[in-house]
Amino acid sequence: MTTKKAVQLSFLIAVGILLQIMESFIPVLMIVPGFKIGFANLVSVFALWEYDRKSMWIVSLGRIFLSSLLQGTLFGISFWLSLSGGLLALIAMSLAWQAKCFSVYGISVVGAACHSVGQVLAITWIYQQYFMQLFLPILLALSIVSGILIAVVCRKVLVALSIVSGLIIAMITEKMMLRFKGV
Repeated sequence: MTTKKAVQLSFLIAVGILLQIMESFIPVLMIVPGFKIGFANLVSVFALWEYDRKSMWIVSLGRIFLSSLLQGTLFGISFWLSLSGGLLALIAMSLAWQAKCFSVYGISVVGAACHSVGQVLAITWIYQQYFMQLFLPILLALSIVSGILIAVVCRKVLVALSIVSGLIIAMITEKMMLRFKGV
């Protein structure tokens, strides 16, 4: 990995941590206990689309560990819930990416759904409370909505970055052509 890419992935981890901490301050309607949209997963989907699977894993796991450390929940219940959901989502998104038949929307929805499944499995295992699985259908329905929302935002960021990079390339090319012509 180049230094440039390491710095870019570090910035993505920092943005993910910031989004996760900001989302923790947003009051949640208690449709399902503890449900959040998962804005921090935006950086994982972005890393997958902009770089590769390995980068997505680095950004996601780095964000989970560092945000838990910053919030004082490292190795607490919320950390294990985040890690279990994150790992299942990473596996599913990696497989969906490898299949090459999913758009950013499909990969984001698959990740969101598997994140919910991973968290329900972790809650069931930690607390030995099997009634938590009753929330799974509602969580999966909400995961579709949150996955689409994250994908829409990610897609807009990707399009904006391609426009900006296209303008920068056009400006550099124009400047080089002017120098070549001797102007």
